[in-house]
Amino acid sequence: MSDLFPLPQELQRAEYAQLYYHLQISDFFDLPRLGLLQLRRELRQALTGLLQSGQQYNNSSLRELLQPNPPLDPHLKRLVQKPAPAFILKPDLSIEGLMDPQTRIVLPVLFLGRGLGQVQLFTAMIEELGRLGLYKGTGQFLLDGIEAEDASGLRAMLWTKGDAHRNLIPPMSDLYWWLQRQKPAGDSLQFELLSPLRLMQKNKPLFTADFSDIFPFVLRRVTAMLAMHAGLEVVSDPVGLIEQANQVKVVNNRLQWQDWRRLRGGYGGQDLGGLCGHFSLQGPGLAELFWILQLGSLFNLGKGASYGAGQYRLRSS
Repeated sequence: MSDLFPLPQELQRAEYAQLYYHLQISDFFDLPRLGLLQLRRELRQALTGLLQSGQQYNNSSLRELLQPNPPLDPHLKRLVQKPAPAFILKPDLSIEGLMDPQTRIVLPVLFLGRGLGQVQLFTAMIEELGRLGLYKGTGQFLLDGIEAEDASGLRAMLWTKGDAHRNLIPPMSDLYWWLQRQKPAGDSLQFELLSPLRLMQKNKPLFTADFSDIFPFVLRRVTAMLAMHAGLEVVSDPVGLIEQANQVKVVNNRLQWQDWRRLRGGYGGQDLGGLCGHFSLQGPGLAELFWILQLGSLFNLGKGASYGAGQYRLRSS
């Protein structure tokens, strides 16, 4: 990281755990393109299944997995507005087509702050999802294992099939240390979308966007996640950062809207899509914004960010 713009020290209190759920497919099924982006619907059904199972779960804690209660503090409530879950899925969207019983899908999940206490309930929800299926009642699977990544980036098995998972305690790291491990920012950077990005402005999607359009959404996502799930307020001058982003030069903007699935209902259905592509950024102001952009790459962006939409990566160019 740049020494000119040091990281907020408070980020040392923003703990997280990075887990990888190994799903062993049980039968043949066809997974459509970007089908793993639709896990929000499937996880809601799995959550309902757990709530109706009669097992001794805390129902309010289960519901908070997908729909956290708004914070009681008025100031925090203004920062967060509509709370997002404390987990972030990053499914591999190259996985599609005919899946057979030998297929193993690895689902990366990041748990932030208060989400560390939800790992056991989340794991139970994933097991229920295996009974219901990954896509519209197909794609049943067994949870075969859970890998965990430590603070150095090394991965090891945390749990394997047959073991009890009532006391899952993943290794924790903090966002300050994660940022310290990243390559420093230069004066040129490529922003590349890995999954469709859907940004809403005045209840309408943005069909075109520049960096100056996107950065306020990144800033809002990062600050809201840190406030809600880590209890941190680390940005004192958001307006100044947005003004700084407006000065960054955009080169070769190749973002374009792509429809990727059709919603049923209404007048024959509605196309659902998002922005795809990449652009390059230039300017010394990037160094000041870099840590926020990096955290945004951990948290995803836009509608459905918690479930894998709006994944992006940064590359020096």
